[in-house]
Amino acid sequence: MIETADKAVITETRANCECPQCVEYDGPNPAIMNVKFFFLFAQFLVAVLGLLKERSWKALGVFLGATAFFFTVPRYLVCARCDGYGTNCYSLYLGKITSLYLPRVEGKEVNPSGAVLETLTLQTMSLSPAIGLRHNRKLFCLYLLLSNITLGLHFCHSCRHCAEYATDWRKDCLSARMARKVFFGG
Repeated sequence: MIETADKAVITETRANCECPQCVEYDGPNPAIMNVKFFFLFAQFLVAVLGLLKERSWKALGVFLGATAFFFTVPRYLVCARCDGYGTNCYSLYLGKITSLYLPRVEGKEVNPSGAVLETLTLQTMSLSPAIGLRHNRKLFCLYLLLSNITLGLHFCHSCRHCAEYATDWRKDCLSARMARKVFFGG
């Protein structure tokens, strides 16, 4: 449960963001998030079922291990310390999901090593199925297509939002800086 102090932080965070989606939906647009979740789930399903079909046990183990790691240490170092803790944030609602199983870390800033671990984990999660599916061209191409759609949707929605509206540590994120160059020309 979110305590009263956490609710005050959430209200303050939402009050600071005056983007059209936060004003209208109190966070990201649920329709866009549903599309993002659909492609992410499809990518995950193709990865797991494809790796099982190809009997690529090492790649499956690495993929599932990286997925488990993604929801522990990086979430503790990033999401449990973030102002978006307990909210439906732009990063696949991870603020809300993290609040269901990790307590909020008070008085500490978001740890930069958490972002590095998150990046490395996400790279492992997306590359290990590609390596395991490389002998099956149809599954390999389908997985890469879904992976690129997922990445593109996240970049065009979440990273663009931080690039335009973030005022805290998220504005300095490498992806937000790249989004500013791509979408806003500087």
